[in-house]
Amino acid sequence: MSMHADVAVIGSGFSSVALSLNLVDVLPVTARVCLVGATRKRGRGIAYAANADCLLLNVPAGRMSLFADRPNHFVDWLAENGRSAAGNDYVPRQLYGRYLGDSLDAALKRTANHAALSLVDAEACSAEPVQDGSLTFRLSDGARLHTDFAVLCTGAGTARLPLRADQLSSDTHPFIVHDPWAEDWLERVPSDGDILLVGTGLTMIDQCLLLKERGFRGTIHAVSRHALLPQAHLTERAEPTTPVLSAGGGEVSEMLGILRAAADAATDWRAVMDGLRPVTREIWACWSPAQQGRFLRHAATFWNVHRHRMAPRVARGIETLQRSGQLRCHKGRLEAVRQVGRRVEARINARDGLTLTTDMVVNCTGFNRCTAKTSPFLASLADQGLIQPDRAGLGIAVDEHSAAIAAGGNDKSRLYAMGPLTAGRHWEITAVPDIGVQARSVAETIGARVSIR
Repeated sequence: MSMHADVAVIGSGFSSVALSLNLVDVLPVTARVCLVGATRKRGRGIAYAANADCLLLNVPAGRMSLFADRPNHFVDWLAENGRSAAGNDYVPRQLYGRYLGDSLDAALKRTANHAALSLVDAEACSAEPVQDGSLTFRLSDGARLHTDFAVLCTGAGTARLPLRADQLSSDTHPFIVHDPWAEDWLERVPSDGDILLVGTGLTMIDQCLLLKERGFRGTIHAVSRHALLPQAHLTERAEPTTPVLSAGGGEVSEMLGILRAAADAATDWRAVMDGLRPVTREIWACWSPAQQGRFLRHAATFWNVHRHRMAPRVARGIETLQRSGQLRCHKGRLEAVRQVGRRVEARINARDGLTLTTDMVVNCTGFNRCTAKTSPFLASLADQGLIQPDRAGLGIAVDEHSAAIAAGGNDKSRLYAMGPLTAGRHWEITAVPDIGVQARSVAETIGARVSIR
């Protein structure tokens, strides 16, 4: 079976839904948009699929609209659905998943004076370039989709447990959870056992909350290189300050020193961090590959724990777990795991050495980088010369409009990318507010090209 679209959106998560809805708004009424992705994942991805009220958004409701030009869209939806919330409230993530689904359904029902939107319950496997610049995608259901423009919204998968095969004995398989979102591991945990969570970021925070909600009474160990937890939002958000940094402002170490001094002097350091949002991309883009590499190696961990924060209620719950001793964070690297009786022994490369015997080891290292090495689909596009890695190794190379830069440097590409795939160009492109702005920009860029064809 063959299909045709003016624009094909490839993916199932937030980026794909946000872009599709913005495309429907800006494209000519005669245009057709195809959203290609597995129905079971559509709109929710990893972030919004969990059905638990304890998992809250990490951004206030007032900044979570799908539409950059309609900032109250999500808050209004909450009110219409009997869940009134103020703009500075942190609401359950599952509600946001419902919001995405309802917004998509509404777009499918709008047939007058808007571009047509259709859903394809399949995944893209590969693509072939056509001589006129268009693309033909081969889908998992055997169909072929020919499209004038395409946007990759494939997102990031779960990172692998940081162990080589020789560091993980084969008999430990029943005790290892490689993807906490895909495996029903909570059903197998002894309620009074011991658990090792590898990673201390937001994924680890989520697993602690889920364990607490299920009445887990045992000890939760967490390990990472720096043992840093995400910082907390304040209940009342301070207004962002004027940016204290600017593009081309010096070496990485100098700029971070300026930022640190401003944060120390501020009434609330969060206002200083939030004040950088308008200039963060420009600063990143002005750094050389060597400077970007130094930032990623030495500062990115510290940046992330201050930039991507926990909701206040979540932070209070984690603090309670730490004060009681139920959650214990260790600084070091996981070196090896072996079975010992009916449990596993994890060796940690810490300053004084550490060995933990637990009932389960759970991978909480977060998301993988969006590269061809981690995705057979992206690898197929790279083989065709349609995409190439970005210089920082974070995703694929794109221009300032998020158009993919082909291996030959094609400056008229009809293939675009969204979200984490474009981190090498835009750096901070994982949070809803940033992706929402990008979705509108990419939709308008494609809209201008479609309308003049």
